[in-house]
Amino acid sequence: MTDNSAAAASGRTRPSRSTARISRQLPSRRSPVNQHQARHLVQLVRVLERDALQHFRVPVVSRLPKDRHADFFKLESYRVFIEGAYACGFVCADLKPDNPLERARGSEAEAIARWPFGQLRQYLHYLLRHERWADGYSSPILESLSNGYLQQVADRLEKDDTLYGPA
Repeated sequence: MTDNSAAAASGRTRPSRSTARISRQLPSRRSPVNQHQARHLVQLVRVLERDALQHFRVPVVSRLPKDRHADFFKLESYRVFIEGAYACGFVCADLKPDNPLERARGSEAEAIARWPFGQLRQYLHYLLRHERWADGYSSPILESLSNGYLQQVADRLEKDDTLYGPA
């Protein structure tokens, strides 16, 4: 009798090895993102935008001061956004840190509007990875927020049903 069958016979169940512990691994790009994760990321973007506007006392995101990234890093919603993007499965172990907007110079909004889910995920992955590599000298997330790209990704995740699988 194996340990699992002995445990089952005695009425005790042993958790499988895969669920017995919290994983320290990032998901794969093939790992699905569920609707709750996508909606939560949208909420995180909205809160980050609101807090940045209030913190810098500007009426629109295009007026966010990109050179004041050190102040941006102090926002709690910034730290929550970073952690949440990882938790929601938008940073993956097997994605390259490539910026899909590089090929869209001058037509970034149009590119984001037609990207499939994989490209949206790639862009968020890029932002989070480059934020770490910027090492406090700049903020790709603040730049994306200021340009409206991060909000456009959130809009797509919130409103574009073609990004979602069947119920």
